Amino acid sequence: MTRSAPIPPPQEFRLPEDRRRAGLAALGDTIRAARQVPFWAARLPDPGAGPVTESMLAAMPILRKGDLPAMQAALPPFGGITARATGAFGRLFLSPGPICEPGGVVDGGAVQAMRAAGVRAGDVVLNCFGYHLTPAGLMFDDAARSLGAAVIPAGGGNTGPILQAMAAYAPRVYVGTPDHLNILVEAAAAAGQPQPFQAALLSAAALPASLRAGLADRGIAVFEQYGTAELGIIAYETDSHDGMVLAESLWAEIVAPGSGEPLPEGEVGELVVTPLRPDYPLIRFGTGDLSGFVPGQAASGHSNRRLRGWLGRADDAVKVKGMFLRPAMLAEVLAALPPDLPASPPARFVIDRTAERDRLTLEIAATPSDQLGTLLLARVRDVTRLGCELRWVTPETLAGAEAQPILDRRPKPT
Repeated sequence: MTRSAPIPPPQEFRLPEDRRRAGLAALGDTIRAARQVPFWAARLPDPGAGPVTESMLAAMPILRKGDLPAMQAALPPFGGITARATGAFGRLFLSPGPICEPGGVVDGGAVQAMRAAGVRAGDVVLNCFGYHLTPAGLMFDDAARSLGAAVIPAGGGNTGPILQAMAAYAPRVYVGTPDHLNILVEAAAAAGQPQPFQAALLSAAALPASLRAGLADRGIAVFEQYGTAELGIIAYETDSHDGMVLAESLWAEIVAPGSGEPLPEGEVGELVVTPLRPDYPLIRFGTGDLSGFVPGQAASGHSNRRLRGWLGRADDAVKVKGMFLRPAMLAEVLAALPPDLPASPPARFVIDRTAERDRLTLEIAATPSDQLGTLLLARVRDVTRLGCELRWVTPETLAGAEAQPILDRRPKPT
């Protein structure tokens, strides 16, 4: 009898030195491919042949996410930074900003995250990330099916039909935001319907310790992921829950906000990522998110470096219900006001948290009006893609230190 060769373990468990050597070689290939594009040729030095060094990479400029909308407006759709024509990408996304993003490849980080959470062939996965214009829904859909799981493409909202799908298919795995999972399990309990989830992959919004504990009490093993629309899944939790393991197909740095200088292990700074993807090069992409590296390796045996998770923002953006909210968006909302109103009445966005859900409120110092209220709420949704409440206030409420465009009253991450 011929013995089959043993199946090698996934890349997530290889020796750190092997990963570092392969990563630096892939960085060199990625940078050389990027330099075939005029934007990158003018921006990056020639790395020469072979691998690059970490010091060479650190000397290269950071590309800020906040720069992309202006770049893409000047040279649509991708700002002249891609190595392929638009039609050569399998999928095309449009995130708030607006920011155009090419897709079309199975995201390796999402596959690794699902494998770490125990997703396997024959599982049924309820995917509650959006499938329209933004990439998260299709990204996890592709990853789950590549592992042999079946996917219910639920998207967001629609609690009633999703409960029906839960009853019909008994999905073992939930994928989506923490708040939406909480809504579904509470709705199932209220309807006297068993909730079938044993594992949940959660991302795109904060996961408070209270909500994590509440889900665990319901028998749901929680695995948190961190990612962005441009980069896919950057890091993910394993069953040892001792930090977030970096995905394999990227190179990550923690740098001092502003200067871009790499920081020693353990210090908190801005996360800068270079995906090892020559067709969509993003060399030293500044996420604007704060994090830090955890010393050592995960107890699960995953050998890549670990992040402490999302620790806030290095810029003025705030994440609400999985979407970024920026001060400039308030000006866009107010620009739609009728001409008979005073120009730019005092206003601000207020974010708080109630019943384990993010809540966004627009406070505005204007004369209450049903017509104006309807216009403002519609405009907020158009600009931010977020639902919002409206509160009429006096100008004094928004004076002085309270005049900031975004007031975030949620508990801060630790």
